Amino acid sequence: MDLRQIRYFVAACETGSLSGAAARLNCTAPGVSQQMSALEARVGTRLFDRTSRGVRPTPAGSRFYDRCLAVLKAVSEAEIELQDFKAGLNGSVSAGFAPGFARSILPQVLARFTREFPRIDLDIASGTADTLVSEAADGALDFYVGQFAGRQLGLSATHIGRYPVALISGARRGFTSLRPVSLDNVAPLKLFVPSATNSLRPRIEDAIRTGEIVLERKIIMDSLSAGLEFVSQTDWSAILPYWIGLQELSNPRVTVNPIIHPTLQVDIALIVPAQRPLSRPAQLLYDYFRQELQRTEDEWSRIMATAISLG
Repeated sequence: MDLRQIRYFVAACETGSLSGAAARLNCTAPGVSQQMSALEARVGTRLFDRTSRGVRPTPAGSRFYDRCLAVLKAVSEAEIELQDFKAGLNGSVSAGFAPGFARSILPQVLARFTREFPRIDLDIASGTADTLVSEAADGALDFYVGQFAGRQLGLSATHIGRYPVALISGARRGFTSLRPVSLDNVAPLKLFVPSATNSLRPRIEDAIRTGEIVLERKIIMDSLSAGLEFVSQTDWSAILPYWIGLQELSNPRVTVNPIIHPTLQVDIALIVPAQRPLSRPAQLLYDYFRQELQRTEDEWSRIMATAISLG
């Protein structure tokens, strides 16, 4: 068996079809099919169940997939070491960040990173959280940082932490900024909710169903920027991670309130293609992001501690 067959096999497992593997690897579906038949003949066992809807690994195929991931990761690590040895701190990084991070934390990260590493090229992806998770799965991104709905074939997720959220409302709503609020003890909210599955939306929807959040109306939008601008011009509200609330504290058109009930938190993960480790430049960018995230968390904790003691 050769490395090409291993790459074809992994792609077929992760896309669920031979044509999907061909599209990912820029080759032909008949070529992938031929290589998979040759691979099965070589190992002497059936690796896929083939149906009209695509392919699915057999139990033997699933175990073989795990081994193949280890092989591809080892090859990638060797290539990265050679590239680092040859190029030093040259290279490129393609990364995606959840929209809230891109708006509030990433600018400071990029300002520092581009100043300190002028020979590393950056390609920062934008879009909804769901889109960026999909791009990471396809290998278009070296990594993605954001929320993650669950385990997905082809992706490896490392939990970063669990973080607080805030209620951000248009000033017309009448809240006093930084005063803690219980969402089941305020007049019904008109709420802007992000559309992505990989966002706070599922937790917010659960709280609405259980009565922990009393709702008057709801609007769902793809765009975080458009949603925040809408909130600032109305008496609507949004429940968003603290890093967005921290940025909006200086905005006179909105109020930012810590939420004391219900307990709403957001879990953040580093998401990478399972078969490819982070390159040295990608690891550096991620490390800088973590440092800035920690700085903002410390600042938010200090502000909230003062607000709660006064509230």
